[in-house]
Amino acid sequence: MRLLSKILWLLAFLAASFCWMVLFEHGFSMKGFSQGVREEWQTLTELVTGKDDQAVQETPANPPTSK
Repeated sequence: MRLLSKILWLLAFLAASFCWMVLFEHGFSMKGFSQGVREEWQTLTELVTGKDDQAVQETPANPPTSK
């Protein structure tokens, strides 16, 4: 039972760290957070699986904003 508790605390720590990283890198707005979670999760899954997505490679990291 103690091992299960440690695993759950580790998962909670990883989730909280991921959310804080996204908030600080992409802004403290819902739009920035939701887009940031998508981008960072995609990057993380590509890092783990080793697969490259063509759509991500063609899209610039910071696309120019229209004025």
